[in-house]
Amino acid sequence: MKFSDYQNVIFNLIFIISACFFMFSSCTMNKEWDDYYHDSSVNIGDNVLKLIEKNANYSRFYETILATGYDSLLIKNQYFTIFVPTNSAFDGLPEYTNAEWKNIIGFHICYYSLYSRDFGDIDLQSIIGKYLKIRKADNEESKIFNANINMDNVDVNCQNGVIHEIDQVLIPKQNIYEYITELDDDYSLLKRYLNSMDHVYIDLEKSVRIGVDDNGNTIYDTVWAKDNFFLDNIALLNHETENYTTMLATDQAVLQFINTAEEYFGNINDLDEKSFLQLLSIVFSVNFYEGIYDITEMPDTLTSVVGKKINTIDLNFSNEVNIEMSNGIIHLLDAVNIPKEFFLYPIIIECDEKKGRRPSNTIYITEIRSDTRATNGTFLYYGSKFVGDYIEWSVDMVLATTYWIIWTGPALGGSYLQVSIDGINVGDSVECYYKGNFKPVISGSYAFDKFGTKTVRITIVSEETLPGYNSMYLDYIKLIPDELYNQ
Repeated sequence: MKFSDYQNVIFNLIFIISACFFMFSSCTMNKEWDDYYHDSSVNIGDNVLKLIEKNANYSRFYETILATGYDSLLIKNQYFTIFVPTNSAFDGLPEYTNAEWKNIIGFHICYYSLYSRDFGDIDLQSIIGKYLKIRKADNEESKIFNANINMDNVDVNCQNGVIHEIDQVLIPKQNIYEYITELDDDYSLLKRYLNSMDHVYIDLEKSVRIGVDDNGNTIYDTVWAKDNFFLDNIALLNHETENYTTMLATDQAVLQFINTAEEYFGNINDLDEKSFLQLLSIVFSVNFYEGIYDITEMPDTLTSVVGKKINTIDLNFSNEVNIEMSNGIIHLLDAVNIPKEFFLYPIIIECDEKKGRRPSNTIYITEIRSDTRATNGTFLYYGSKFVGDYIEWSVDMVLATTYWIIWTGPALGGSYLQVSIDGINVGDSVECYYKGNFKPVISGSYAFDKFGTKTVRITIVSEETLPGYNSMYLDYIKLIPDELYNQ
């Protein structure tokens, strides 16, 4: 046999094998396609809006779609999954505003292609951002929350979507943040606290430049944006993908607790806004917890989103508990009980940290130096030079009680240093060199009469024999409550 004959035989074999493979693949693909659309009703020429209109048992849902303006959406060339309640599902519903109906109808529509064969324990995001929780029962039936999916009327599909019949209208629950914003004035303190962390700013990307003023400054057709440190970083109460347990107490319960702790907070009527908000941060430190905790399954302890651990036996629950939200659960409290250790503790200023620190002269060098004897392994060097130079710190959450003031640093520099609180000297000045290396200096005690932010300052009061060589070397400053001083 010639070589060319061998080539022809091999070519024919390859052709036959390829043809068989193609036929087998085609059969398999057709079978998968048939399986996918098994028991489905294909309406190629229609859109989902037309499918709903054609079914007389969906007329009330269809009419509400028109009333809320979703008809213009459902004819678009994109794919939808819609859970359609029957007419009887609308019986007995309360009256809703048009805005509420728009939210309700949007809760039934998803930008997904979901067929019954994919039903299982899934959370499906609706077009309003809230999630439909689909769960499969033991009998192979499926539910969305309390609504049953009619498995005899599913997978009705067309060119831009598929519809499934359900026996109840799905009412979207509020999330925790939405619930809080609609609370009445009995909860004004919580809303005041949360709103205090709003940051409103110009969104330069969305704002349009329309000219300049007489000084050459750009003028914008301004679009404002807002963020909130607490809600965006600590407790994401407005996020549908998160889950939180929330404990809410009325203003009356909050103020009652504050009054019982007057020896630590003083007269709240004397507090400025900043100090009062600091006080509220203590009260609301036990309001929010990650995860969902039903009242019947409450653990012995819970740790809040700000790290406060509380014994749940100390929580005074009201009769209104287990209020289900789209992103968690809410329990109302009859009283507020904040453990003393949540606010009575030593305040430690780590001098090498920038928070709240202000030097008297920013021209002087400020740097962090290493020493294993320092509390953090580092201490602050401040290149001050003359009598009157100082460095100070703003200290928040200082109680209206007596504190002992203790500080230390390396035995460097020969000047005398004086500690003062809000301009009042505490104890005597101390020669920095002879106090010893990292030996604590007890300046004395100071009684605060108001809760809030205080200024702690260390000043050069007597300089070294060589003027201009009076740098400061500081490790920490501690404010220890008198109650805890001897413990």
